[in-house]
Amino acid sequence: MRFAIALVFLVTLVNQSFAQSEQTILDYTSAYKLAQAGEKPMLVLVTATWCGPCQQMKATTLPELFKKGTFDKLHFAMVDYDAEPTVANALVGDRGVPQLVLFQKVNDQWVRSYVAGMQSAENVESFIAKASNIQVSNAKIADATTQKSTIDK
Repeated sequence: MRFAIALVFLVTLVNQSFAQSEQTILDYTSAYKLAQAGEKPMLVLVTATWCGPCQQMKATTLPELFKKGTFDKLHFAMVDYDAEPTVANALVGDRGVPQLVLFQKVNDQWVRSYVAGMQSAENVESFIAKASNIQVSNAKIADATTQKSTIDK
């Protein structure tokens, strides 16, 4: 019972946290189309409603990153594993959630980098800086796996 109450509280907190930033969070299809048409990289956060670390990351890490303007040079999307299981599974494979997946065009090919697990704002900035040409404030080096990929569904 305590877990259910805590989960409801956390979901409410997450929804309130994103109320101000909602216009900058795209769905996967919209971010995909924008990334294909332009030069900005696409960053996707794959989450699930039942995932505590996902909800914690949405409540703490993402608001801090929005406040810093970290996503200003990216197309940022979120995919919920329960709402879009096919897209989410194609993005994360067997690596679990939460997971950040960055797609960047390099020599006319899309390169995919990812980092799984709960991440602090500093770790996300570091991941973006290491995996792309985007410079973010105070970024440290983070571990990320990079592979050539396509951003098709």
